[in-house]
Amino acid sequence: MAHRRQPRLLSAFRRWAFAAAVALGLPGCRGLDRLLSVEPQDRVPASSVENSPVNAQLLVNGAIADFECAFGAYVLIGGVIGEELEETRQIIDRKPYDQRVHTSKDRTAVVNRCESAGVYTPLQTARVSAERVLELLEKWSDGEVPQRAALIATMQAYAGYATLLLGEGYCSTVISSPGANGEIVFGGEISRDSAFKLADARFAAAMAASPQAGASNVRDLALVGRARARIDLGDFAGARNDASGVPPAFRFEMSASASSLRRHNRVWSQERVSDVTSIGVPYRSLGDPRVPVQDMRRTGPLGVPVFWQNKYPTAASPIRIASGDEARLIIAESDIAAGTATSLENAKSIIDAFRARGSQPPLASADPATLREALIDQRRRELFLESQHLGDVIRFGVSLRPLPGTAYPGGGVYGTQKCLFLPDVERQNNPMLGG
Repeated sequence: MAHRRQPRLLSAFRRWAFAAAVALGLPGCRGLDRLLSVEPQDRVPASSVENSPVNAQLLVNGAIADFECAFGAYVLIGGVIGEELEETRQIIDRKPYDQRVHTSKDRTAVVNRCESAGVYTPLQTARVSAERVLELLEKWSDGEVPQRAALIATMQAYAGYATLLLGEGYCSTVISSPGANGEIVFGGEISRDSAFKLADARFAAAMAASPQAGASNVRDLALVGRARARIDLGDFAGARNDASGVPPAFRFEMSASASSLRRHNRVWSQERVSDVTSIGVPYRSLGDPRVPVQDMRRTGPLGVPVFWQNKYPTAASPIRIASGDEARLIIAESDIAAGTATSLENAKSIIDAFRARGSQPPLASADPATLREALIDQRRRELFLESQHLGDVIRFGVSLRPLPGTAYPGGGVYGTQKCLFLPDVERQNNPMLGG
């Protein structure tokens, strides 16, 4: 079942978002003043919205919009670090990510807005927005808010995905949350596994609310999300159990639109409007319909050959967040980990079905090493530019290409850094971290 959210951007929680943004690195009051100085006409001040249950759906839509923009930026930056994309121009503050030499001091993917390739603050803002909506929904009654259970399930799922991405992309993270009076309750530094466990709990809460609401699409979104969090944790049995409950045809997408830069498909925008990215070397000649690329027969200013992806041909092309296809690949991975003759044959059957999509022949063997290599390959093809590959690179220990030590087009050599460090600006502005 295909599902696409079509939220209208609302600024429902700027009070909390501003507080979170300051905590995550905007420089003191000057940064806050800069944010507060202009309030676009299509946004509703929080004070006129937050206390009215009549506006519950609008608040949910605003939180979804925050997540969708952050998600698009994560797909972009994860692709740049994780070999799916390559920079064609010398942009100094983006070079460390493409070159894989980024440190905790690099700020572009931290404090920038999501439409400008910011990831950390946008993801944290999306998470806090969803959590604040949840706080309000739990305060209101079913009589005040139609479909309240469905909205609660939806916000739990989106908060779960924001937390999951922070866990997958970052070496460590912080989970600060809105307090009862709207202030930020700061969290300490936590490991990736701790973030996955928090995401797991969010997805469980979404599933607990969704049957009551009849929100099957949200239930399936949460099932895939929890299966993904559990596979990240090495809980193969739990991941398989969740993934097995997802309908094969399930598909849940973030929406995109040509209406504004914030709503653009970020991969498309960076490629065809900004002319900043090309498809990474490992993806240029796969000949797989799931990885449609086009050789533009020119080079960028860095001498990088320009290849465009055709998976997202317009500004309004949606990006898949979760699907039955991902669930089946999780089942295959879990079966490889189980290592029995029956489970290995089942994993081979699943992988062969995906290989057929790419006009690849069936595997000749069902031994674990062959299956593992084939699984990684099918995941990078099937889930191309969908937020998955950077996490896979870290989890599977994938050797990135170009290899470390290879000359980088912008000077120097490619490095080895994969996960993003907890930003210095978080340490400097979070009293729990002693910055």
